[in-house]
Amino acid sequence: MRRRSSAGSLAACLGALALAGGVTVAAAGAADAAPGGPSYFSAAGFNCAIAENGNVGCDLGRSVPLQQYLGIGNASIYIPRGVRQMVIDNPWTPARPGLGIGTPFTRSGGNPPIETVGVPTGSGATAGYKVSRGGSSCYTGFHGAFYCTGPGGHGFNYYIMITAS
Repeated sequence: MRRRSSAGSLAACLGALALAGGVTVAAAGAADAAPGGPSYFSAAGFNCAIAENGNVGCDLGRSVPLQQYLGIGNASIYIPRGVRQMVIDNPWTPARPGLGIGTPFTRSGGNPPIETVGVPTGSGATAGYKVSRGGSSCYTGFHGAFYCTGPGGHGFNYYIMITAS
């Protein structure tokens, strides 16, 4: 019978503890990736939050005109005043202007860029980043456009149109 030295046993024990510690650190990192509160991010001048239940809210840095499509043929509604918030808060109604006061979807100091919070999506001209939570997703895409969709398929998008002649 061969006897192991105490130095060898100690090294094996420390190796096992280091491996177990690494697993603990990896698990803690994964838990931090999905915090208990909303996911905050910014994109295309919007500061947004997606809650665990999929509710989306975005504060706009400035007032933006809104055009809303109703889904009845090609009917659309133009709201003559600009909006400063957009929300998707239930699956049976379209995305709509928020009625909140202030900037409830913006952290003090601003939200982190979507590039640091989201995951890459698309390729070429449609490449961007995406944040998903609770059945909702917001992402950047075609030439910097910004899109958000909720669990019911309703959503909004924002892009700047340039026309050359």
